[in-house]
Amino acid sequence: MDANHVGSNYPNEFGSFRLASLPGQSLATAGDTVLPVMEASKYVVRRITLTNFSGSATAANVGVYTATSRGGTAVAAAATYSGASSTAAYVDLTLSAAANANVFTTQALYFNIATAAAGVTCDVNLYGDIVSL
Repeated sequence: MDANHVGSNYPNEFGSFRLASLPGQSLATAGDTVLPVMEASKYVVRRITLTNFSGSATAANVGVYTATSRGGTAVAAAATYSGASSTAAYVDLTLSAAANANVFTTQALYFNIATAAAGVTCDVNLYGDIVSL
């Protein structure tokens, strides 16, 4: 293989691939939003990052789960993040023990807002390693 030619390689041959994205996700209403996982039938979650806050979201309580209403397996249990304060800020959600030990196969995870932050939006990105396409 030519080391200078990566165009023919698949995403499962690289690490820390963005597997899911929710640009401009509103934090204004409690509830679930589907976080669709693309390109992978099996994957390892490495990080979930919130960026580009439209205002202070320090009171928002958010998490990621395998089922609605904070059901199934917690990928990142609901928590508040003091760093979620401006467009220049970013927050990495704290991954659960299950996320640090398991390969996931579900094509839909659920971004859950337990406590809302009125009028605030952010970008949600899930990064990981693809085990198989």
